Amino acid sequence: MDNLLSKRVFLLDIEGVLCESIDNEIPLSFVKEFISSLRSLNIKIAIVTNISRNPKSIVFDKLQSMGISIKSHELYTSSSTTVSIIKDNYTDPRCFVISEWGLKKDLEDSGVYVSNNDANIVVVGANRNLTYRELNHAMRLVLNGAELICSGTTQFFKGTHNSETGYFIGESAIAQAISHATGKPIRYIGKPFPEIFNQVLSDFNVNANETVMIGDTLNSDIRGANLLGITSILTTNNRNIDMTSITENDRPNYSVKNIEELYNLLF
Repeated sequence: MDNLLSKRVFLLDIEGVLCESIDNEIPLSFVKEFISSLRSLNIKIAIVTNISRNPKSIVFDKLQSMGISIKSHELYTSSSTTVSIIKDNYTDPRCFVISEWGLKKDLEDSGVYVSNNDANIVVVGANRNLTYRELNHAMRLVLNGAELICSGTTQFFKGTHNSETGYFIGESAIAQAISHATGKPIRYIGKPFPEIFNQVLSDFNVNANETVMIGDTLNSDIRGANLLGITSILTTNNRNIDMTSITENDRPNYSVKNIEELYNLLF
């Protein structure tokens, strides 16, 4: 780990790295000290998350309320990346959106047309209030030719909703249901797919070998970093993980229990 502090940018996931759940707004131990210490060495910070159930502005506010000091341009969510890609790649995007509200708000705020009936894109984010009517309508749109986009790749996540705390179905599981019913493919936007990582590299004007990704998920954070040549660090959060059984694409360069342990190793 001796060369880590020579890197120019650290990318950090939110849930499982900075906090247990964005819903609870409680930072994990030594997160603030870790970020402050990196900044003192002129190392830049980017927060990279597959969260789409909240709009980018609310995710930013939640991080601020936890005392995690970042600027808006340092936060990359799967929903904000989805918005950028839709605006850059589609000439007449009309989106039917499955989302609690975050993804829909980010699309509307950017000027992308959100529609129920004449949509040519179905965009899926996490939605703990999802109804069968919405799911069935999305299926019909895709059968009629709409493209299926999933903002994020989360199968399930931990959080709190309507006084219930536990695991909830993520956006990928919802999109897979639509894909299974229609036989149509899913375009994923979020970790481990390269768009969100490449956006950070471009904005910060750095190469992959000058960056570090810290995440808690092998098949999104670590795989995405490894595929681009970004140094990867897994936070295990006390999980027992047999590194020898992990495929090369998903095997982190380093693993630590949490940010506190990494802080103590580096500073």
